[in-house]
Amino acid sequence: MPNEKPQFEETNNPKKNFDLGEVINNAFEIYKKTALIGGFAFIVLMSAIMMFATIGIGYFVGIEKFPEMMKNFNPDTLSLNEMALYYAIVIAFTVLIAPFVAGMLKIAHDADRNEEVSIASMYSYVNSPEFLDILLVTAIVSFFSIGINLFFKYILPNTTGEILGFVTSYSVSILTFIAIPLVLFKKLNFIQAIQSSCTSVAKHFFSVLLLMIVAGLFAAVGIFAFCIGFFFTIPFAYAVQYSIYKRLS
Repeated sequence: MPNEKPQFEETNNPKKNFDLGEVINNAFEIYKKTALIGGFAFIVLMSAIMMFATIGIGYFVGIEKFPEMMKNFNPDTLSLNEMALYYAIVIAFTVLIAPFVAGMLKIAHDADRNEEVSIASMYSYVNSPEFLDILLVTAIVSFFSIGINLFFKYILPNTTGEILGFVTSYSVSILTFIAIPLVLFKKLNFIQAIQSSCTSVAKHFFSVLLLMIVAGLFAAVGIFAFCIGFFFTIPFAYAVQYSIYKRLS
């Protein structure tokens, strides 16, 4: 498409100003407009996930057996085939919910542009031109993140391996943090979005890491509000992600 190249170059503009205070202020402004709608949208999403998970567990495992099975569950004790199946299910689940997570970013985008904010935005990308690229970005990032983690755990089966696995795996997540917003709002394809995200975030790696920690801590505060508060603090994490994308793009 003729407009993809200029968008890609703009995203990698090294002169972009990236101020932590501005990012947080912008995120809070977005959050104030999206806390209720985003919270309810997230509740709808999690309710649907729980419903399908319950049906799946009941069919494949049995509701009565599941709690006992989870008590003794440890991915590190699985055989190679079992581990491959386990992580394939984890990646598949992450990919399947990715379009709905993208909808949370759409809610933040609409709020930032003073447009109408709606729960319906959660489903904006389920049947959209960006759908396939959302799935591919999520699948690739999840595969590499999990794969790198397991690689270090197996070549260094001790604390060093676990630390290196965690650090490198989390670094992948940080570097690709704005890949999905680039697909949604810059209309980049999945390869361009991943490349552009890595290039842009690498220049501000530790600032983005700090913002991700702040967003995570703020979202976790909701757990102390009878747990349900988590649903109304999690939209702040998406507001931060969108605000970071906005500053780096």
